[in-house]
Amino acid sequence: MSRHGRRISVQSLGVTRRERAKAGFTTRHVPREQMLTLIGGMVRPRSGDVVLAAVTRLGQHRRIEQPSGRRANLHVGDEILVTYADRYAPDQFEAQVPGDLGRAQLVAAGGIASSMLSRSMDVRNATDIVPVGLVGDGHGRALNIADFALKPVAVLRERPRTVAVIGTSMNSGKTTTIHYLVHGLSRAGARPGATKVTGTGSGGDYWVMIDAGAHRMLDFTDVGLASTYRQPMPEIERAFVELVDHLTASGTGVNFVEVADGIYQRETSRLIESKIFQATVDVVLFAAADATGAVAGAGHLKAIGLNVVGVTGRITRSPLAMQEAAAATGLPVLTIAQLTDVSTVCELIGLDPATFDTQVLDPVPPWPLSDLDWDGVLAAEQAVPQVVDQR
Repeated sequence: MSRHGRRISVQSLGVTRRERAKAGFTTRHVPREQMLTLIGGMVRPRSGDVVLAAVTRLGQHRRIEQPSGRRANLHVGDEILVTYADRYAPDQFEAQVPGDLGRAQLVAAGGIASSMLSRSMDVRNATDIVPVGLVGDGHGRALNIADFALKPVAVLRERPRTVAVIGTSMNSGKTTTIHYLVHGLSRAGARPGATKVTGTGSGGDYWVMIDAGAHRMLDFTDVGLASTYRQPMPEIERAFVELVDHLTASGTGVNFVEVADGIYQRETSRLIESKIFQATVDVVLFAAADATGAVAGAGHLKAIGLNVVGVTGRITRSPLAMQEAAAATGLPVLTIAQLTDVSTVCELIGLDPATFDTQVLDPVPPWPLSDLDWDGVLAAEQAVPQVVDQR
């Protein structure tokens, strides 16, 4: 089936072609069975639109993060299901959604199609892709991940202690900080929830928190944003509020909020200065790579009214840098060992261990357990031969 009109074409997306395409993490909430058409021609993509594209040249991203968490190798000629979005990553690329379905790039392993504007000299050129068409439903309407976002939830309990982790830049240690906080507190029965409220859609941080034992883990892709770069501030504030509300409604005992990139990145800067952010966040941990960054960053956050209680991050690789930062800021500088120490963390962020579960609850799964084929899972496990580890 195909139809044309006003220089826009709609044709069927065959089941075999759809199922063979390698899907990115950002598309995980879009049901494959609803991907029925391809829309081409004079179409202007929107951030969040799902697109079928062909890989034409391999560059920085040679694997794609799939919805399952697996990283699939890419080859020239492979077709991939990804989403259009802007990207801001000082260590990799700046990119924006193009104005048409012309050649583009895969600018994030989580499945982001965009037009590269600049790149860090530390990375290769982006992988080139050619869009085949926007993916549509049976009526030829383009599918956008916002169509499958979590609905706002009514919160019927008091929000628990909410801790933001903010940093000097990308790769300053923010995710690692929350990882070890979640791991330590989950083992103590604190039911920690985690969310990443800004950034570019990627599965890496998501699965780290699940593996650490998070009671609930969500990110901005769960509330309909493939990326937060260049999104209107009301939309980012909406996503922030909904994500924290979902954590709270799930029964968390403490919420951890990661804000991507550095404090001077446009969306980050505006969000952390907003009234809704400052009314929601109780305390802040600041991740930095060196003492100068720790002093400047913590000082800036205090100046805008945030309650900074500690420094952490890559700076803890150097005992001397830790000493400098502690002396200059007057704040404790926390190593990984301290981030996993429950008594240290509780005193620092204001948690009462008396509220912890004596019998730890099972974490909320990232997808409904009813969707799993348990008979198939058990059969597969029984069919796996027992192999002695020979490492």
